[in-house]
Amino acid sequence: MTEEFDASRGSTALMFGVTLLLFFGLGVVSGPLADRFGPRRLMAAGGLLIGGGLALTSHVNSVAEGCLTYGIGVGVGGGLVVTPLYVIAGGWFVRRRAVAMGLVAAGNGLGTLILVPLAERLIDNDGWRSAYRTLAVVDVVLFGVVALVVARPPGLLPPPPALARMRAVATTSAFQRMFGAGLLFSVSLFIAFGFIVDFATDDGISSRGASLLVGITGAASIVGRLGLAGISHRVSAPRLLKISLAAQPFAFALWLAAGGNYALLVAFVIVLGTSYGGFVALAPEVTAVLFGVVGLGAVMGLQFLAAGLGGLIGPPLAGWLADTTSGRTAPIVLALVVSVVAFVLSLAIPESAADDATAVTP
Repeated sequence: MTEEFDASRGSTALMFGVTLLLFFGLGVVSGPLADRFGPRRLMAAGGLLIGGGLALTSHVNSVAEGCLTYGIGVGVGGGLVVTPLYVIAGGWFVRRRAVAMGLVAAGNGLGTLILVPLAERLIDNDGWRSAYRTLAVVDVVLFGVVALVVARPPGLLPPPPALARMRAVATTSAFQRMFGAGLLFSVSLFIAFGFIVDFATDDGISSRGASLLVGITGAASIVGRLGLAGISHRVSAPRLLKISLAAQPFAFALWLAAGGNYALLVAFVIVLGTSYGGFVALAPEVTAVLFGVVGLGAVMGLQFLAAGLGGLIGPPLAGWLADTTSGRTAPIVLALVVSVVAFVLSLAIPESAADDATAVTP
């Protein structure tokens, strides 16, 4: 799309950023709705919106139009399904809840592993417009199946009023530290997601080899999601979360040093994928540990807002830096610095609700 519309990296990244803001930020709405009404209707509506957004994007004639069709269609559709998926897992499972949430999160990594190379092949063979239409059909079919089989968790207590619950939790120092670390983590992560392929091709890597890097990231994230979630019954989830954040600066240092060295790029995406996979799998469990599962959708929706804001800030800012400096160094340095600050901030996250004097439980 950047090539066809002769658009800057910053403006194209804004399309990605708007999508991420809605994808995660709408959790403040869809989480409470999942608490109160269950997930089935949200899955169906979200699938239709994502499919419609992809189909409409295949007909746009500018990046600005893409911000509307992709950003609003895919972003709003995703926002209706992401938080409820974790609410479902958190409600159905108690003893090994972190593993259940890790398995849900692993779906994201598996989708990245499969669909990114598939999309690259579709684009190479038939162009990006045809690829969007094909993916729209895949989306509607898969979400149709999900909507048929998903079920509301049994036995949950009636959730408290969503706004009151979110307001109470947002005032705690534990949540504020989680939110800040999640926001900064997302800024750096989505810089990587937005520009892994772009910067690799700039350094002489083939488009297929560059897209494979994203697939490797997805595969590594599955290891992080399942591996770290699987040992959360031995090591506390908050401590594992901090370990995940500690690995991110090392990943970005590898990216900065890699240039066109494909082996170093592979090492970068393996470390990045493992660390981000662990964070994504553990953040919902840490939220449940600190604030309980009653009204979990409302609290998780508020936490996911941090990811949405990070997605809105990171890629457009990195794209602007890449345009103005005509290089990859400044955006990667930005991601590295932000990831260090995210880790430092995470060190203040308590190990349990009892460790925070301001913690709020149902």
